Amino acid sequence: MIFFDPDDKQERAEAYRLFAYLFMNIPDIELVEEFERFAGIQIKDTYEEICEDFIYLFTEGNLPNCESFYRQSDVQHFYWTAGVAIEEEFDLPPDHISMELLFMSYLIEQNLRNLEIDFLSRLCEWIPLFCEELYETANTDFYKEVATFVKDFVLSDCGAGW
Repeated sequence: MIFFDPDDKQERAEAYRLFAYLFMNIPDIELVEEFERFAGIQIKDTYEEICEDFIYLFTEGNLPNCESFYRQSDVQHFYWTAGVAIEEEFDLPPDHISMELLFMSYLIEQNLRNLEIDFLSRLCEWIPLFCEELYETANTDFYKEVATFVKDFVLSDCGAGW
């Protein structure tokens, strides 16, 4: 269940940013708590279990987290069209899920509607597949909840006519 107003541009942008950070680095405890509040759930996993699962899933390569694994990716074209350059400090491929979710947040905040609609349709093609694999591969309820929530959120956003 999604506990936000889909017509609130700021809430949508913040949701995409939150999701991006969940996949970017080992989440700190504040980020875990922010997700719990946003999703309206309470996780029973320990913080250590969540950290270990992040390492297992994303650092050890047990879960492909780039669009190019799921479909042909030309995401650089979208970044270029929006005038966005990926900073080297991110140290992530341009089609990494976190980069694409951050970019979606940016498009919403900048009110770049046409690009937002086109980019969202891309996300709808591969993020549900990623989330299904995440759900199956995760060892913690935390990442299973993240998988379910992100998948439902993106699919709901796609169906909202953006």
